[in-house]
Amino acid sequence: MTRYGEIAIGELFTARSGKPKYIRDYLEEHKGDFPVYSASLAKPFGFVDTFEYDGRYLTWVMNGYGGRVQEISGRFSANRDRGVLVPRDPDRTPDLTYLRFAMEAQLMAAAVGRRVDGRLNEYTKLYPEAAMEVLIRIPVTDEGSFDYQQMITTGDRLRRIELRQREVERAREMLERAAAVLEVPEPVRGLSLGDPAIFELSIGQRVLRTEHKETGVPVYSANALRPFGFVEHSNLSDFSRPSLLWGIDGNFDWNFVPSGVRFATTDHCGRLQIRDERINPEYVWSWLKFTRSRYGFDRVFRASLGNVKAVVSVMVPTDSHGEPLLSLQQDLAREFKDRERAQEKSLAALEDVLQARMTVEI
Repeated sequence: MTRYGEIAIGELFTARSGKPKYIRDYLEEHKGDFPVYSASLAKPFGFVDTFEYDGRYLTWVMNGYGGRVQEISGRFSANRDRGVLVPRDPDRTPDLTYLRFAMEAQLMAAAVGRRVDGRLNEYTKLYPEAAMEVLIRIPVTDEGSFDYQQMITTGDRLRRIELRQREVERAREMLERAAAVLEVPEPVRGLSLGDPAIFELSIGQRVLRTEHKETGVPVYSANALRPFGFVEHSNLSDFSRPSLLWGIDGNFDWNFVPSGVRFATTDHCGRLQIRDERINPEYVWSWLKFTRSRYGFDRVFRASLGNVKAVVSVMVPTDSHGEPLLSLQQDLAREFKDRERAQEKSLAALEDVLQARMTVEI
């Protein structure tokens, strides 16, 4: 059985804060090939013509999702939202992958700030002084010294798991991209969501948590797929037509609410209703859902009312005179729904594999 000891991160590393000079203006003036890392683990903040570090390092998020840890190799820099761990003894540093898994949960627990269930709108921070005091578990030999070989063995296993995890991620991305290719027979006509003769778009109102009830009318917010609470009365009217809901912040997706179903929306949720009876709501919903990744909406380029009206459109099959074909829309909506069910089944299978690999304990 592996024996463990505890050690403060500060005994293995010194912590360096990223430099505040790396802002958008600086990146524009010093364009180059070397990445600058910030709060996001998904991609670099930008690229510049110089670098601060050259090698393989552990870094952590100081502002944002405080305590998240990332390994970085090569030449790079960090801004004020990212810290870099520099080994005190480069020749005797334990396996970095092992250390990343060993320290991330502890660092995240040590971060302070706003924590939100599901991480939407979460904002926590962890600065160097606090990070250096965090204790992590290290395998030790019977004599009490670091078991470097055990950490290398575990690190190798974790790297293999992450490689398979990336393969699953790529397969999932390919499946999502393939599903986004919709075949609509010609002729077709593009309908802008900004056309008030066809579409009615609106944004909800602020709903305070003090207004929440145990049961009642469901309220949709930034996550348009799942209510985040219930209220006594809806802040909307006209439920005679189906509604298509989208989240303004976070993950951009669409939900379909049938006619006659009462609900409420916050100021983080948009609502679309169709005024033209020649346009099938389920077809529009299917088109918007399958093509949502085209627009690049995120927390920066928000799916605001103005942006959605300006850039989002629906391709509708028509007759030779340009009039929408309602029956064909209905047939295509059924086809899209079948494809969606198949896609969800495949994605769920991939997600099961992904989650199973992510639960490996060190």
